[in-house]
This record gives sequence, C-alpha cells and structure tokens, in this order.
Amino acid sequence: MNSETIPSASSALLDSIGGALTNLFSSAASNPLSVQYHEELSYLQILVSLSVAAILGTLIAYHPKRHIESTGPVSDREMRNTQILICVAGAIMVVLIQGSLERAFGLVGLGSFVRYRTALRNPFDLSIIFVLIGLGMASGLENYKLAFTVTGFIYILLYVMALNKSAYHHRWQLRIDSNDPIKVDKAFRDIAKRFDFMIIKLRRSRETGRFRCLFIAKLPFNTDDLTQEIKQECGEQTIFSRFDWELEKE
Repeated sequence: MNSETIPSASSALLDSIGGALTNLFSSAASNPLSVQYHEELSYLQILVSLSVAAILGTLIAYHPKRHIESTGPVSDREMRNTQILICVAGAIMVVLIQGSLERAFGLVGLGSFVRYRTALRNPFDLSIIFVLIGLGMASGLENYKLAFTVTGFIYILLYVMALNKSAYHHRWQLRIDSNDPIKVDKAFRDIAKRFDFMIIKLRRSRETGRFRCLFIAKLPFNTDDLTQEIKQECGEQTIFSRFDWELEKE
C-alpha cells in the first residue's frame, strides 16, 4: 500500500462523515453553506506547529507547582506525558481540518466513538486538559503569539494558585499491605477528610493487596493513633502485613 493512500483514505472518510452533517445543516439554512479550504501546510510548518505544541504542553504538564492526583493504574509521569500528547493532538486536529467544515464535523463524529476508562477525579486536571487543547489548536493555526502568551499567563497563574497551599508543609508516604485494600482505601479517605490531608497520589491493587498513598498534611499527627483507627475501621477480618508511615521532605 502506498504511503500516501492512508492520509487520503482518512481525509475521504472524514469528508464523507462530515458531508452528511453539512448537508443537514445546509438544508435548514436559507443560503448554501460555503466551505473554505486553506492551502496545504508544508512539512516544515507542520513540524514547527507540532514542536511548539509539545514544548508548551511540557511547560504546563511539568510545572513545578502542579500535583496530579492519580487513583488508578496510571502513574504520575504517564498522566503528564498524556497531557503533552493531548496538546499535540489539538495541533494535529487543526492541521487536519484546515478550514474544512466537513472534516470538523467528521472529527466530532469519530470522537463520539472514543471511550476513556481513566477517570479524572480532580477537576483541576480536567481544566488543564482544556487549556492544553487550546494551546495545541493555537499552535496548529500558527498563532504563536497567542500560544506563547497563554502559556506564560497559565505558568504564572499556577504559581499564584499554589500560594493557597503554602500551609501544607508535611509530605507523607503511606504504605499498607493487607488482604482487603478496598477497606483500607475507604478508611484512609475518611481520615483524610477529617484531618484535611491533601492527597497527591493514591494507588491500590486488589491482586497484590497493596495500598500506596502520597499526601500532604497541614499539621503533625500521631501515626500510631491513625494506624489503630484504620485497623478498627477495617475490622478484624482485615489482616495487615505492612503498615509504614514515612515523612518526606518537600
């Protein structure tokens, strides 16, 4: 198969899906819906747009004041790298659409078939994703002035927003091994709400029985008291083989 066949087939598929939607909207309008196509971008322009999107996405995803709350199998680094790819994907979508309304509707139609199994429990991470999509689209449109301005603004804004977390000084790592990590998860979350812990990353595995949590506390606390409280809430049927509290440096 020729290397040029795949892009042509993709464009044809997007045009066919979007064409039906365009005709539907055109029939409801008094004037025909005109579609404008922009000139094809050169390889250099495409590479520059994607590179700018990747660089700006990296600046936001790996901001030193950002903490990502991960509660599933996705690691902190994987989540950040995914956000970089989302920014690049925004640039790719704009380069692919190139002012074509049919392709825009086609991308929406194809996007409806995509299902994501990784839930974002932190709404802050979700807002960052929307910002990264916007940065990627600005890079794809070669509007670098807007892209760099927004990146600088968001970068400084993240520092300002981190000021309200300055009261958090104590960074803890909790490692628990048991036969029921689900109960351990529930017990610790109840404690975290009462003690105002800020959970940065939390993982649990039913197969291995491991519970791992990285969190930040405002004030010192007695680890022995919390250990006994977690064991009491889990019940006598829960057997613990490991229970470690480790205070880390900021």
